[in-house]
Amino acid sequence: MRRWIGFLGSWALFVLALGLAGIAAAGEWINIRDARRLARVQVVDKLIAERMDVKTGKLRGAAAQRAVHLNTLQQKMASISKTTDDLPDTGQVILVSTAENKLYVRRDGQTIFEAVCSTGKGTTLAVDGRTKVFDTPIGKLRIKSKETDPVWVPPDWHFVELAQKEGLRVVHLNPGGSIDASTGDLVSSRNEGIWSWFGGRRTTLHLQGKTVVADDGSTQRELPPGKPIIAGRTIVIPPVDSPQRQFTGVLGKYRLELGDGYGIHGTDEPDKLGRSVSHGCVRLGDSDIERLYAMANVGDEVIIY
Repeated sequence: MRRWIGFLGSWALFVLALGLAGIAAAGEWINIRDARRLARVQVVDKLIAERMDVKTGKLRGAAAQRAVHLNTLQQKMASISKTTDDLPDTGQVILVSTAENKLYVRRDGQTIFEAVCSTGKGTTLAVDGRTKVFDTPIGKLRIKSKETDPVWVPPDWHFVELAQKEGLRVVHLNPGGSIDASTGDLVSSRNEGIWSWFGGRRTTLHLQGKTVVADDGSTQRELPPGKPIIAGRTIVIPPVDSPQRQFTGVLGKYRLELGDGYGIHGTDEPDKLGRSVSHGCVRLGDSDIERLYAMANVGDEVIIY
């Protein structure tokens, strides 16, 4: 009997020990789980902190850019104030705000006309080792001439910009030169002769007088004016005096010439009015440029700020 009592007591102690061990293990598991949770929380906190740092950096950068922009506007306003100090409050003057993209006409101290416009976009483009800045000139100018149905003869930078946008290259078509219409490569008379030996004939681009023609060996076809000439992966730049270099409709129906290639004119992109998107000229909608053209005079002062 005592043996059984001792055996039961030992068994009870063993069960108790197992229970205590289970409780201890459970407690340890809880500690491990809590530690893992804490580690995950710390990782999340770190990620949040990093993202907040990035966001804070962006906000600080944006604030710095706004400060620079504001400073630039203040400098422009100071410059225009100096420019207009000697301007009498009589006669007619055209004002262009590049910050607002607005144009105003003042006569005898009263604003008689205002319109939404587009001004220079401020971007740059490298052309022949020089950097072209597409900005509207700030200062005091005058209307030098008035023109109806203006024709735009784009400078070389127009073709370079178009080529970069489309991932193409550019090549000049010069008098006496010839370009392969399928590749855009320059063709020499020697290469052309070798090509004909094999019974083939390529279509080439060359000048017939002042105009650009496509020549397949038997016929010549004049290329349409005012259209980009693309040969393979190449944009061909025609001579300045060729019809293919003359674009109609781009400047609208009216233009006020300001000198140095700048002017106030219409646009074929009226949906972009109110934004800084031009290459330096001041663009107006059709009805607005028509009204301005009617009231403007050669010699009128134009103040851009």
